Amino acid sequence: MRIELPAGLAAVIGALPISVRDRLPKLPSAPPVVLNASDAVGNLIGNTPIEEMSAVASGVIPFLRRLRGRQDPVLLSVTGPVTLDLELRRGGSSDIEAGRLAMTAVERVAGRLVELTARLLPGAPVLLFLQEPALAHSMHPTFPMSPDEIEDLLTGVVDELTIDSDVVVGLQVDGRADWASLLRTGIGALAAPVTAQLETAAVELGRFLESGGIVAWGAVPVDEPLGQSAERLWRRLSDLWCELTRLGIDPLLLRERSIITPAAGLGNFGIGQAERILTLAEDLATRVLHQTLGVRLSIGA
Repeated sequence: MRIELPAGLAAVIGALPISVRDRLPKLPSAPPVVLNASDAVGNLIGNTPIEEMSAVASGVIPFLRRLRGRQDPVLLSVTGPVTLDLELRRGGSSDIEAGRLAMTAVERVAGRLVELTARLLPGAPVLLFLQEPALAHSMHPTFPMSPDEIEDLLTGVVDELTIDSDVVVGLQVDGRADWASLLRTGIGALAAPVTAQLETAAVELGRFLESGGIVAWGAVPVDEPLGQSAERLWRRLSDLWCELTRLGIDPLLLRERSIITPAAGLGNFGIGQAERILTLAEDLATRVLHQTLGVRLSIGA
C-alpha cells in the first residue's frame, strides 16, 4: 500500500507529553505501544483482544476514539522485533526462541492495533512504525545479530502485517544503521536522524522513494542545544538533501516524500521543551513545503 501525504508535513514518532499530543493534527500520532520480554512470553502471543491488553493499549484506544470520523492517515508505533529479540536474549532465551517470540508478539499486537484502528476509524490509512532503538548500534562488530538475521526478522514481520491490510509499515532507528539492508525489508517508510548518514545508501534510498517510500527525517535533535531559530537545522537538512541530489536522487521526489520529525520520541521532555521541539519541526516542515512548491515551479510540474 502507498500513503499519499502532503508536502511539508511534521509529525512525532513515539512518546510525547500528553498535553501536546494534539499539536500536529495533520498526521496525529498515537502513544507508542511498548513491548517487553514478559509481554512476548505472556498472553500477547495468544488471542487476547487488544482492548484487554490494558498495559499496552490504554493510550491508543482513547486516542483513536477522539479521532472518530477521520479519513486521513494516522500514525501508530510499536516496539520492533529486533529490539524485543535482544531483550529476550538478555533474559535467557535462546537465539531461535527469542526470534520466534519477538516476531509473534510484534505481529499479533501490531496486527490488532491495525484492526482496532480500522474498526474505530474506517477508511483512515495507517502508518505503523516499528521502533528499533537497538538498531542504532547494529553496525558495531560486537552486535549480537548478523545483518541477515536482522533483515530476515524485519522482513517476516513486515510481510505479515502488509498482507491484505490498509497499512504502511515503517521503521524508526534513532542512530546510524545498515540502511541499504533495512530498505530491502519491504518497509514503506523509514525514520532516521539527519545525522545518521543515509547518504551512504543513496542508490537504495532513491529506489525506495521512487517506489512510493516515505522518509521521516529526524531533523530536530533531542540531544544538543537547539538555538533560537530553525536556521541551523534547516542548513543541516538542506546540505544533506543537496548531497543526495548530487548522488542522483530526484530533488522534487525527495521533498514530496518527506516528513519532518524530532530525532527521537519526547516522552522524557517537559511540556515546554516538547513544545519548542515541535515548533521547530513545524517551522522546518513549512520550509520544505515552500521549497517543494519552488522546485515544482522551476521544472514546470
